[in-house]
Amino acid sequence: MRQSVPAAWRLAVILSLLLAVPAAAQTTITFWHGYSELETVVLEQELIPRFEAAHPGITVEAVRLGYDDLRDKLVATAATGMGPDVARVDIIWNPSLAAAGLLEPLDEYPGFADILDEVYPGPLSTAYLRGSYYGLPLTTNTQVYIYDRHAFAAAGVSVPTTFDEFATVTRRLTQRDGDVVVRYGYDMGGPWAWNLLGWIWSNGGDVTDPSITEASGYLDSPQTVAALEAISEWAAEGILAPNMLGEGFDQWGSFVRGIVPARQDGPWFARWLEEENPDFNAGFALMPHGPDGESTSIVGGENIVMTSGSRHKDAAWAFMKFMLSEEAQGILAAAGQIPVLRSAISLPEFRDSDYYPVYLEQLLTAKARTPHPRYNEIEEIIQGAFWKAVTGQVSARNALTEAARLVDQVLKE
Repeated sequence: MRQSVPAAWRLAVILSLLLAVPAAAQTTITFWHGYSELETVVLEQELIPRFEAAHPGITVEAVRLGYDDLRDKLVATAATGMGPDVARVDIIWNPSLAAAGLLEPLDEYPGFADILDEVYPGPLSTAYLRGSYYGLPLTTNTQVYIYDRHAFAAAGVSVPTTFDEFATVTRRLTQRDGDVVVRYGYDMGGPWAWNLLGWIWSNGGDVTDPSITEASGYLDSPQTVAALEAISEWAAEGILAPNMLGEGFDQWGSFVRGIVPARQDGPWFARWLEEENPDFNAGFALMPHGPDGESTSIVGGENIVMTSGSRHKDAAWAFMKFMLSEEAQGILAAAGQIPVLRSAISLPEFRDSDYYPVYLEQLLTAKARTPHPRYNEIEEIIQGAFWKAVTGQVSARNALTEAARLVDQVLKE
């Protein structure tokens, strides 16, 4: 006669068997970033939960760090496996981090080629080094021509599209009381690469050859020299705001107070106008171009990278792809970040904006600063030449000839 097994005992056996089955493996990846407080809230409360819901086997641990601290810690840990799996980095860091062997090349990861076709070429170029991509654009920005519509209407001028038109319009907008300038026609910012390289590219000039092996013939080309000569002449004439010559100047406040009716800046200035001066009637346009170039501005922004020491590369790549998806890029757009996808122009936050469509159009031709591991040294040389030229210490030609020679030395070392 078969003896019945108590129900409680059978339940205990079933539970023990279930507990003996290993749980599904859970992978935790770390993401280091320098988002603002508001952007961090969006990252932690919207982006990461959506990613984790779509990838139940992956958990993302986000760590916010200061600008310098982030770079220093990446350099110290990225190749050891003690650093993050994924990081958001300034685009100018990408070449040096890759050259040091700290970043993972992404070319062979599944879906990478599809992403290349979707992002803007200028931001994308900042992640390329020696035949491979060591990151992807995450957020981007550039500068455009910003103007006071009322001041332009009162002066009877239109937005300039060429260097010649720019000079004419800027002179018309400049006002003097005797020998004292009371209104400057344009604020170009200081004589720094961030402000002036776009003008050089827009005149057909450049810093180096496409393979980044020499500056001679490029940084001192007739087109580059002509652009810097024009800027130096405008500065000497007094039609540019005095910060071009190193003098203090309240750039944002001066614009809304009518002291300067036109300037160049990024989307952060446009958002500031929208939030702090909503009644100010500002217009936005592409940067002017010279006779040998097209309207070209400078690329800023951040890339997303995978560290070479990551122990969870497949999970890290899944997170990177998510951050480049239309879903994630749309959420970042709502937080004020310019997406890197060409399709971003169809997002409501951008399509209905007075200024974002102009920034997105400018990004189609915008260029990145020279993606070289020693770019910081190159930029110091270039900015030294800019400063000497605009302050009249030496001619633009002589300043750039010497700068090209010095940059050549850096490229050959």
